[in-house]
Amino acid sequence: MSTSSATVRRIGRGAVGLMAAAAMVGLTTATASADSAMTINAPAGGFVVGTDVDIDGTVSPTLFSLPWERVTFRDNGTCFFSGFQGFTVGIHVKWTPATAGAHTITLTQGKLLASQTVTVAAAPAGTPVPTPATYGCDGAGSIGTGSFGS
Repeated sequence: MSTSSATVRRIGRGAVGLMAAAAMVGLTTATASADSAMTINAPAGGFVVGTDVDIDGTVSPTLFSLPWERVTFRDNGTCFFSGFQGFTVGIHVKWTPATAGAHTITLTQGKLLASQTVTVAAAPAGTPVPTPATYGCDGAGSIGTGSFGS
């Protein structure tokens, strides 16, 4: 082995090491700077107990904010939807408020967070009080496995 080929190998190994270190720094910082947003679409007549509300969430995926990270929506800290967004940027859910008052809706995916507070009015007298939905909130569920899951 000549001296020049050993030097080239050392330089190559050093370059690989630097690239690996840069990738690790990216893993620890990329998700913190990624964007997330949420739009809560007010229903006609405003927010009222028992009235469905459409919520559109956007988590901007990056190489380090991967689609298999769980997306969770919470109402005052209580989960009402949790699942995986797949390879799309947006996710659409329905929320039906069960109590009147201020509600802070949060969307989280990994380190990403978006929140918005709305005020919900009481339902007219005699309106049945809905049971809050908790789709996927038990922590169960998995990534779609396609043909591997059969």
